[in-house]
Amino acid sequence: MKWISTWIQKLQRFTNRPWYPPAVGALAAVDNLVLVIPTDGILISSSMLTPKRWLFLSFCTALGSTVGALMLSLVVQMYGLDIILKFAPDIQETESWIWTFNFFKIYGLYLVFFVAATPLVQQPAVILATLAGNPLWSLLLVIFIGRGLKFMLMSWVASHAPNLLKKMWGLKSEMKEVGLNIDTK
Repeated sequence: MKWISTWIQKLQRFTNRPWYPPAVGALAAVDNLVLVIPTDGILISSSMLTPKRWLFLSFCTALGSTVGALMLSLVVQMYGLDIILKFAPDIQETESWIWTFNFFKIYGLYLVFFVAATPLVQQPAVILATLAGNPLWSLLLVIFIGRGLKFMLMSWVASHAPNLLKKMWGLKSEMKEVGLNIDTK
């Protein structure tokens, strides 16, 4: 989607502003509900543009992603799976949902941590963990730690050794969405 790339490039003109890292965190929160914001790509490109702020950017993004998971979990608690199917009717047929559902039955919150720490979509894991009745505080703690580790690694690499990005699994499409073309050869 070209408009996303254009919008992100306009937003990133403000990377040096004090409000920018919390704004990236807010986008990470919203991404849990709308599924179209390339959070990883925004974090990486922002860390490249302002390398001295990599740690604060990664913290704000992890916090925002956790707040977004909280919002999604609360929606699922209030309305159940039906509300999710209303907005994403095919979610139960996606590869990430099926994978998460099968593994969640076996591994529970360990799987949520794994999903949070990788480029995998975390919404199915949050929905399943909520539907399974996991305590909200443990779900949020696992997500914050997993996302924190993931975003710290990505942000550090982007600010200190950007050539390593081409070796990081699952980031090529997110990088293209924010206007960065990383040759993976």
